[in-house]
Amino acid sequence: MSYVTVLWSITGAAALLLALIHVCVWALDRHAWTNLAFAIVALAVAGIVPTELGMMYSATPGEWGEWVRWCHVPIFFAVTGIVVFIRLYLGTGRLWLAAVIIGLRVAILAGNFLLHPNFNFSSIESVGSTRLLGETITVVGKATTGEWQWLATLTGALFIAYVVDASITLWRRGGSDDRRRAAIIGGSLCFFVLLSTVHTQIMIWGIAKLPVMIAIPFLLTLSGMAFELSRDILRAPRLARELGESRQRLDLAARAAGLGLWSWDIARNRIWATERARQLLGFSRDEKIDPKRWLERVHPDDQPLAQAAIGRALERCQDYQAEYRVCIGDRPTTWISTRGRAEADARGRPVLVRGVVRDISERRRALDESADLRRDLAHAGRVTMLGQLASALAHELSQPLAAILRNAESGEMILRAPSPDIEDLRAIMEDIRRDDRRAGDIIERLRALLKRRRMEFQAIAVDGLVQEVGALVRPEAIAKHVSLEYEVASGLPNVAGDRVHLSQVLINLIVNGMDAIGQTAKTRRIVGVAAKASAESLIELAVTDTGSGIPQDVISKLFQPFFTTKSGGMGMGLAVSRLIVEAHGGRLWAENNPAGGATFRFTVPAARIV
Repeated sequence: MSYVTVLWSITGAAALLLALIHVCVWALDRHAWTNLAFAIVALAVAGIVPTELGMMYSATPGEWGEWVRWCHVPIFFAVTGIVVFIRLYLGTGRLWLAAVIIGLRVAILAGNFLLHPNFNFSSIESVGSTRLLGETITVVGKATTGEWQWLATLTGALFIAYVVDASITLWRRGGSDDRRRAAIIGGSLCFFVLLSTVHTQIMIWGIAKLPVMIAIPFLLTLSGMAFELSRDILRAPRLARELGESRQRLDLAARAAGLGLWSWDIARNRIWATERARQLLGFSRDEKIDPKRWLERVHPDDQPLAQAAIGRALERCQDYQAEYRVCIGDRPTTWISTRGRAEADARGRPVLVRGVVRDISERRRALDESADLRRDLAHAGRVTMLGQLASALAHELSQPLAAILRNAESGEMILRAPSPDIEDLRAIMEDIRRDDRRAGDIIERLRALLKRRRMEFQAIAVDGLVQEVGALVRPEAIAKHVSLEYEVASGLPNVAGDRVHLSQVLINLIVNGMDAIGQTAKTRRIVGVAAKASAESLIELAVTDTGSGIPQDVISKLFQPFFTTKSGGMGMGLAVSRLIVEAHGGRLWAENNPAGGATFRFTVPAARIV
């Protein structure tokens, strides 16, 4: 029985079995590059076995040299595979050194087939024999080492240095897992690579007549690598159980929070979703979901918003959020909120989107009810405010109506004359038209303020807004002997807002300012309205009075609903005003003036220029 053949055959079979196992692992998980690198090393060791057996049983120098030539092919893949394996699995190893080693092995492999009889020897005159495991085998006899063999020796030394450096670096990290891997993989690699390299170099340089034995040390190295890799494989069932338990806990937490989980595999264009997510979107348990079918569930008016949100997330590989309505057959329309994150591969291309979906119909209904209540409060505030201005506005309307009456009577008198003066009649008609337009403007402004309506945002000229409000409150100011002063900075951009609601805020603040002055005996009775540009594309409007100011214990309560300092006040004017300003994206506050009196300021965003 040939023990050499049996031992080397067992070595080759064991290497092939290890290679098959780890190729299967990589086939099931194409991201398991470490297992693929290990499989390449194992296949290379299996490839070294027949070349070594061929050298051991060669009958002539030419045959022996030819087997040496072909042995370089599996050795190249073994060395390259180990270099890559160390980099992937240990996470250490200097890249430049790895590149140098692989580059030198490529050069050696190319030179091996260009030189005769092979890279290691320039000539082989004879072969000898020796005993191994009770059997006579062939070894190199008289031979001349190749002139480029020093390059192979240097590559072997660099290979050993690479393995030692990677192992030491991993050990110095200090973690228990790192030190275990450094001891098992790094230690076995260092020992057996050093052993096989030194043995081979002694034989090639003619220091001793030794048989080529690379496969068995490499198999022992493979055993250390396989032992460490098998720990991950053996832990897989336990990790699977833990993953299952984590998934159940996550699903329980998601159910408790009313969340549905989903993920979109972009490459396969398929969406996985939990039962809760499928219920919200109207999909059955086994129904396949893709982005197109998902989008079909979205209300047509909200589809552009949903597409834009996911489009931005995919373009930038970032988080996204969207709220839209879902329409499913005869079911009531529901509002859902979806949040997610797009994940990218190494090249920055989106490959997966994970997210959650939640029913927010109740919250949207609450928001709508809150908006309705805010509109009701604003409408009530306008009605109350106009009630306070009723007498002054009646006086304002009486002036154009009285003028129309007087002009009509004068016209009748002129018409009774034998020769009516046409020019006088034309002037009278022009006066009547002007007074009628004035009365109509007053009535139209009153109708706009009394109308119960939603906010309609538009670009509004600040000076025009101030003038309109001034025309409404002027009669009240005249009745209370208060002077109105306006200071609007030139070149102000338009503001983005609702004209009627902003008018209501200004009227509230001006009327409050006149009331504050009415409670004092000051001879200087002035309410000023100013507008200027503020920071961050905001326009600031301020209403200043020359009253007695706001007590410090009151200033913090001014904007609370139902708080008032007036004997007949409702305490809603300032509260409603703040709601309106905040709905516009601004803020409203009050402060006392150093010279006396108070100033109410509020900001409104400037309209965007399109």
